[in-house]
Order: sequence, then structure tokens, then C-alpha cells
Amino acid sequence: MDFGFSMTQSPPTESRWAGAREVMGMSGPIILGSLSYTIMQFVDQVIVSRLGLDELAAMGSAGVWSYVLGCLLFGIVGCVSTFVSQCYGRGDKENCARYAWQGIYLSLLAVAMALALWPLSGALFRAMNHSPEVTELELTFFRIRLFGYLPMAWATALASFFQGIGRPGVPMYTAIAANIVNLVLNYGLVFGHFGLPRMEIAGSATATVIAIAFQVVLLQAVFLSGRVNAQYGSRRVWRFDFVRARELCRIGFFAGLTIFMDVANWAIFTSFIVGHFGAVSLAAHNAAIAFMHLCFMPALGINQGIAAIVGMYVGRGRHDTAESRSYTAMRIACVYMFLLGLVFAFFGKGLVAFFFTKDPGVIVLGHQLLILAAIFQAFDAVNIVALGALRGAGDTRYVFYLTLAFAYGFFLPLSLILAFVAGWGAVGAWIGATAYIIGLSGLLFRRFRSGRWREMDIFLSH
Repeated sequence: MDFGFSMTQSPPTESRWAGAREVMGMSGPIILGSLSYTIMQFVDQVIVSRLGLDELAAMGSAGVWSYVLGCLLFGIVGCVSTFVSQCYGRGDKENCARYAWQGIYLSLLAVAMALALWPLSGALFRAMNHSPEVTELELTFFRIRLFGYLPMAWATALASFFQGIGRPGVPMYTAIAANIVNLVLNYGLVFGHFGLPRMEIAGSATATVIAIAFQVVLLQAVFLSGRVNAQYGSRRVWRFDFVRARELCRIGFFAGLTIFMDVANWAIFTSFIVGHFGAVSLAAHNAAIAFMHLCFMPALGINQGIAAIVGMYVGRGRHDTAESRSYTAMRIACVYMFLLGLVFAFFGKGLVAFFFTKDPGVIVLGHQLLILAAIFQAFDAVNIVALGALRGAGDTRYVFYLTLAFAYGFFLPLSLILAFVAGWGAVGAWIGATAYIIGLSGLLFRRFRSGRWREMDIFLSH
């Protein structure tokens, strides 16, 4: 398939370098913030893995589900960056802060979500048919993480505001500070160090919730600071605005559904397909996913960065520049993820053994899964960047329906067939996932290349 990286309309070399500098100038701080979060998650898993295979398996499954069930809301408030960046591009600074406040108000829905999910969580995890010990650990971890829904949504809204105005360093520094807090608390609460109680897997979940709340305090303080207020009126435009909240929901709803669908598919894949084959398969899968996050999370930083860049240029009416910057971002992400894929393929056994477990079954299977992950890394880079570019322009509805159809018409059925009918187990399931990611990358790239996103108008309140 032609991924369009040698385009007839490509700018000259100097412009390409200028584009690369702009992409990395916006994405770099987001990547560093995401990387610090990825390292935090990775270290959390390493710490919890010292408690045993059951704890590691439970943390992976419950962690995925604690995120997937909040994805709709996180996706909605994450689209604050789409509106803020387009307002910023148009020179409408006061509305930048106004949309941020609407994101904050919508984040309050997290309280209702957490209250609704608490009593339902028992049935959810028992339906996965894991061992009673793993199920109990999953419930403990999941229910504590529900307390993090509100601060997570709030932090997402504020981080999206700062990305949208071209100041990604603010969420980066606050994320690094929060992750340091999480690391110290995680180690202390899991094992009972620093005078803290020994809470084991519950301590890991508690540390994460406290750290996210700490980040919200930092972000809110900067948002209401004199400098930001002088430029954007952040203290003046705090009132709820139904029309703008509706705009945010109209675009963000499908963005949130897309994230929800993607993460839900992987949660189903983890808990009901791979998890069916026992603790060894689940532990190997979770180890492979942890290493994949080292690829995915920085690429997600490029996703968020290009969303803001596209939004700014769309706001200025410079769609050609938005398109050019998107292709530049794809090139950068592809090179990065391809190189890390090579590391997975050649050093997978050693990585699993060093960081997670000496269990030979987990090491061998984990390496096999990492080889498959290496195959699709560059294709996943196209997925990630195309999603960000389309979201920055407000093209979210089509992406959701595409993801829905391809996931349930191809990904999950193929994974089930290869895992259970063909009898290939977890490896068969991952082969299905590999085919899905490669196919989806072509479909998303075609949508972006079509230029339909140029016709989008996200504002109802002109």
C-alpha cells in the first residue's frame, strides 16, 4: 500500500526540517511527559511483580479495565485541545480558556461513573473466569483506581488546554513531578517502607491515585496564575457554557468512543482470550504489553502534538501546512517505533527475564509475543499519528465507525479463530492482533489522504 511518504507536493528540504522541528518542539515535551508516565507504569509493574505472578497478572488486567471504562470521558475532555488549538490559530485567546473550563466541568461526570462502576465490578471480573485469587486481587486494584477517575479527567482537560496553546512543557513538568511522587509512594505502600503501611497491590493503586491528584493541583495553579489569566482570562471565563460544552461533547464523544473501543478491544483480548490460557500466558502478555508501552506512549505524545499543530493550522486556514506536518510526524514515529521493534525482536528474552520473571515459560512466550509486536510497530505509528491529525481537524465520527467495524468484523473474530480453533493459543491471538493493526493503518491513512478532514467545522457558536 502507498503510504504517501514520497509525495509530489512535498516541501523542500529546509521546510521539512522546519516541519520536523515544529513537530518535535510540540511533541517533545509531551513525549517526555508520556515517557515518564510509561516508565512509572513499567516500574510499578516491576515492583508488583516481586509479589508474585498472580499480582502481576491481576494488575495488568485490572489496570486495563480501570482505564477502558473511563476512556469515553477522557476522550471527550481530551478534545479540549482540538477546540483550544483552533481558537488559538484564529487568535481567539479568551475562548481557549473558556473551552478548558467546559472540559473541567465535564470531568465532574467521573464521580457518577465511579459510583456506577463500583457495584458492577464484581460481576465484570468474575465473568473473566480467572482464578479466585487473581479475581480478588483484580477487584482490589480496580476499585481503588476508580477514585482516580475525577483527577485523571480533570488533568486531561487542563493538559489539553496547555497543549492547544503551544505550551506542552507545563503538563510535562507536572507529569514528571507527579510520577516521582507515584514512584516513592508505590515503593513505600507496596512493601511498607518509609513508615508507610504494607498494602501490596492495593498500595500500587493508591499511590497512582494520589499522584494524579497532585498533578491536578499543579496544573490548576498554573492555569489560574496571573500570566495565564492576563493572556487568556482564565479567571474570568469560568462559567458553564452549554453551547460550548455541547460542541465539546459533539466532537469529543466520537473521539472518546474510539479510544474506548480500542482499549476495550485490547481489554477483551487480554482478559477473555489470552487470559483463558492461564497465568503464564497472561503474565507473558502483560510483560509484552509493558514493553510495547515504551513504544506506544512516546508515539502517543506525537499523536497529541500533531493534533494541536493540525488544529492551529486549521484555525489559520492553512490546511496544506497541517497536512505536511502530519506526514512529517508519521515519518518520525515510524522510525522510532521500527527501531524499538528491532530491540524487541533481538533482545526480547533477556528483557523479560531481567525485568519481570525467571519463569522459563513466561520468558519463551513473552519473546514470541515481542517478535510479533516488532512486526507491527511501524504500522502502528501510522495509526497513532493519523488518529491525532484527524482529531485535530475534528474528523472523529468516521474514525469511530471504522474502528468499530474493523475491530468486531476482523480483529476479535480472527484472534478467536487462531487462538481456539487453530489451537495456537496466545501466539495465535497475537497474530490476529498483528494483522488488525497492519490493516487498520492502511484504512486510517487512506482517510487522512482523502482530505475529507479539510471540510470539517467544529464550531456551533460562531
